[in-house]
Amino acid sequence: MTAFDPTTPAGLCGILATAGLALWPLFRTRAVMLSLQLGALALLSLHYAMLGVTTAAVVNALGTLQLVACLAFGTHPRLRWLGFGLAGLMVVSSIATWQGLISLLSTSGNVVIAFGRVQTRADVMRMIVLAGTPFWLLHDLLIESPVVLADTLSLLVGLVALLWRNGAGGAPARQF
Repeated sequence: MTAFDPTTPAGLCGILATAGLALWPLFRTRAVMLSLQLGALALLSLHYAMLGVTTAAVVNALGTLQLVACLAFGTHPRLRWLGFGLAGLMVVSSIATWQGLISLLSTSGNVVIAFGRVQTRADVMRMIVLAGTPFWLLHDLLIESPVVLADTLSLLVGLVALLWRNGAGGAPARQF
């Protein structure tokens, strides 16, 4: 079984997750960005589990829980501690499922992203989440996952969206 084979469950999950991962940075509101990430992360957790990449599967499952909490509690400041707590649990789970460099990369990426998701401003959230993406890009290159395409697209689309929203695009950003 290869990670790129769309006829396998692992390949199909990875390929379907690519759309959500590539498109989330285009949207303006925090809730829409988090919703797209939620669907993609649930699929990614399955993708990595079927490939036997345990740390990535577990930290993505915890990321899925964090996304549910972020969406359920919105920007309520007292409830942000749940997001930080799940980031800490990601580190502990990485130690328990250690697979070397790929564990370090997936956990580092997800912890940075987890800190981004608890931000209340969409623009700050977008920047911090994008900062965690290079870790996943390296991870997915190492395990030869089709999700490397999503990582690349997410970074490129996110950088363009950041530039566009900060006035470098000339015209105002479209409201999604």
